[in-house]
Amino acid sequence: MSHVNISISTLPTSISAEVKEAQSMFPSVNVLTSTPHFLIATYERTPYTRIKMTLTFPDGYPSHPLVVNIDQDALVPQGLKKKLEKELNGLANERAKLTQYDQVRAVWERLTTFVDTNMFVPCWKELKKCVDLVQSSNTKATAKGKQSTMSIIETK
Repeated sequence: MSHVNISISTLPTSISAEVKEAQSMFPSVNVLTSTPHFLIATYERTPYTRIKMTLTFPDGYPSHPLVVNIDQDALVPQGLKKKLEKELNGLANERAKLTQYDQVRAVWERLTTFVDTNMFVPCWKELKKCVDLVQSSNTKATAKGKQSTMSIIETK
């Protein structure tokens, strides 16, 4: 996991400067549209691992947190959308307490790290179905004194 260290003296002083700095730090995040009010971007590790996001800059930004919305599509099911939005909006809330123009960088860093380190993003929906199946069979099996488990083994 990579973390970017920035001193307070080098932080951007406007939304446009913040976006420009984030783009230089994360060139793999493709900005589709950027205005003083919102930004639409995508991050793609592979053709099957693509996240599209909209960042909305509210009045009073950066002392008010930006709002992160993840687009739901065939690659991003509802469960993953909710998980990412909760985590990324929570991060923006924490960063807003510092009233600094670094929320875009922090959100992109967390998102790219999540996608790059979670090899199950392309099969999130199928994996969730497997977990649900094991859990539902455990509910039935527990009544009979049995237990089911599921293991995922990564090989190289």
